[in-house]
Amino acid sequence: MLINTSPRRPDRERVRYIKEALREALSLSNDIAIAVAELACLEEGCAPVETVIGLLRPDAPQLQCKLHKPMDAVDAKDLVQVCAAWGFDVQIPIFVPLLQEN
Repeated sequence: MLINTSPRRPDRERVRYIKEALREALSLSNDIAIAVAELACLEEGCAPVETVIGLLRPDAPQLQCKLHKPMDAVDAKDLVQVCAAWGFDVQIPIFVPLLQEN
């Protein structure tokens, strides 16, 4: 079970950068929502903090990917992993300029 008990709040700018990077890399329309959350996990063997990224599309099942690291440690390689888990073929170079500011 995931419980959002993380004592710190994720950086809103980091959330925005991750969402914008995914939106631009995948050429997503405005009717598709991206959710990014940092959660504490209390399950045995689970990373203490993980980043969960979801893709919410109208008339389609929600897609979700968990990264076993805090949001501020998410990098271009991780976003490629998220895209692959969602069924998109994206290469690392597309994310590098999108995340350079952070």
